[in-house]
Amino acid sequence: MISAIAQNGVDVKAGDQPQARVRRPGGRAALVVAAVQRATEELLTEVGYDGLILTEVAARAGVNKTTVYRRWPTKVDLVTDLYLSRTAQQDIGRDTGSLVSDLVVMLENIVANVNTPAARAVLSAVIGGVLGDEARAAREAFWAERFRRGASIIDRAVERGELPIHTDARLLLEDACSPVYVRLLLTGEPVTDADLEMFARRAAQRAQSAGNDDIE
Repeated sequence: MISAIAQNGVDVKAGDQPQARVRRPGGRAALVVAAVQRATEELLTEVGYDGLILTEVAARAGVNKTTVYRRWPTKVDLVTDLYLSRTAQQDIGRDTGSLVSDLVVMLENIVANVNTPAARAVLSAVIGGVLGDEARAAREAFWAERFRRGASIIDRAVERGELPIHTDARLLLEDACSPVYVRLLLTGEPVTDADLEMFARRAAQRAQSAGNDDIE
């Protein structure tokens, strides 16, 4: 029996006719990635990172296991790729017209991201030392890109005159983000909208104060 994915042109089992494939927008590779990522998220929700098995991901996605192993040799690769893919889709640098509001949007995205099964799986693996060096490059690339995108918030604030031109973008972003990660990952305390506003405003005020001190 041909899987639903196969019917959409993603995977063709033995005996199927290649010319019978139906091409969809994005092509075969895009459909495979989407199906496997959906299956991974579902299984992470059901069994967690420790219970995740690549052959079960393949079965859930309706693709051959060799297709999964060829692109993601280990579940570290699969979950890390899923995490990076989902976070890359977030608009963390949206322009709202003010520094504090821009920072709040960024913090809201962090909360939404950390609460996904993929993020929880990756973070649990990192904290438990499971990922080790295998995902180091991916993690470093992720954070470098996230801070690069977040820096647009600081650039706009400088242009608006809300921050001095020499403001350290990464330091300000870390100042705003740190309490969110502490609560979500370490203490388990809730993070409210009022908290996000406070964290954003406090980080902005510290950066502005540091700029005034330098001028003096």
